[in-house]
Amino acid sequence: MKTIQFLTLFAVLVTLFSGCSGKKHELFYKNTQRIYDTQAFTGNNQYRIRTHDRLSIIFFEYPELSTKSKDLSETDVGIEVQSDGTIMMPLIGKVMVRNLTKEMVVDKLYRKYSSYLEKPALRVEILNQKIYVLGEVKNPGAIELMKYRTITPLKAIAVRGGLKDTAQREVIKVVRGTKDNYRIIHIDLTDMYSVNVNNVHLLPDDIVYVAHNNVKDFNLPLSGADASLSWINTLFSTLMLYQVFK
Repeated sequence: MKTIQFLTLFAVLVTLFSGCSGKKHELFYKNTQRIYDTQAFTGNNQYRIRTHDRLSIIFFEYPELSTKSKDLSETDVGIEVQSDGTIMMPLIGKVMVRNLTKEMVVDKLYRKYSSYLEKPALRVEILNQKIYVLGEVKNPGAIELMKYRTITPLKAIAVRGGLKDTAQREVIKVVRGTKDNYRIIHIDLTDMYSVNVNNVHLLPDDIVYVAHNNVKDFNLPLSGADASLSWINTLFSTLMLYQVFK
């Protein structure tokens, strides 16, 4: 099974980045065993619901309680988490959902509605979750996570059209957190070990950045002189993407 997964990943990468010539565009030509800092991207990284998230709540046996229409034909706009971290639900009123995972919300609603309904099976999804792919990709922009069960940095790059010829394959950065509290991992596409270790599952608001091939890579904090990360300061000061860093 691992062999099949490896070959599948290799085929996807070759297809994704084909057409480039010269050693700077080759994949996996390094054979190193470096240690990469993935501590902030491993372990329990389930998304916790925040203020202004929009939740889709579907009751399978009681569609009149759902955020969709009874016949489930209309677009589900969900219900917004209010500034106090609650949502207003039929029969049971306010429910605190901030800092809970989807699974925790399902369990909480099930227990509350069990006092009124028989086996109130339900599903909860978060509608407004996105990740962002920036830099030297063919179609930079946001990806809606509702369309994908899981997504990794390499899959995200593929979704946004793949790398440009000007991409620096040794410098793929994944940023997680806020501008005051963030973590970064680096993926080197010329090093298969790096790809295996750091091609992590992305969470909402993660940013994947591909550096230009003539930009020197520094290992400095965002407030320092790191030219390859100057984009993120621009992001904070000019783009004002509210959904990226709340």
